[in-house]
Amino acid sequence: MEQHLQTAVDGMRKHGFTVVELETAAQAREYLLDHVPAGASVGVGGSVSVRDIDVLPALSRKGCRVYTSWGAKPEDVPMIRECSRKADVYLSSANAVTRNGSLVFIDGNCNRVGAILDGPGTVYFVVSHSKWVDGGINTAVARIKQTACPQNARRIGLKTPCAATGFCKPDECGEDCMCRAIVSLERVPRGRAMTVLFVEETLGY
Repeated sequence: MEQHLQTAVDGMRKHGFTVVELETAAQAREYLLDHVPAGASVGVGGSVSVRDIDVLPALSRKGCRVYTSWGAKPEDVPMIRECSRKADVYLSSANAVTRNGSLVFIDGNCNRVGAILDGPGTVYFVVSHSKWVDGGINTAVARIKQTACPQNARRIGLKTPCAATGFCKPDECGEDCMCRAIVSLERVPRGRAMTVLFVEETLGY
């Protein structure tokens, strides 16, 4: 592994994260299938990275109760988010990883960061090397707003300046603004178990 990535991995491990270094999406999928118990309830944030590894159908076939809002009816989404927060296991990604190994998130509805900070006891993050930044939280936030937010906004049909132009204009964002909470996860919260599947293959945004 390149030294800059190794520094991030070392930082995550120092601060309580279990880090599993993987090369491909397929390896991440198999890891989760091996480690999420049959019959467990599994909550999922709106993660494109998790969707990219195609693990959710396989978990369902394994007997897990998977709570995801992908393809759900709008009236069912509040229940799904509540069940996700109370699940045995939570699956997510991060929007960026800093040089020293902090995980950084920007959320609109904040159900994802809520579940990460005070939800299931076991959390797995599927994070691509492509989300690493050479800096701290400010560099991470810049990366998210320039790279992830425009693509996510277009994906879910939000009418934001970044969706239209690729550039963040917070004063013009309006009700569709998805940048409502910025969270930097520096260490694993007490009493929780968090594993980062750090994947070389590009996943998500």
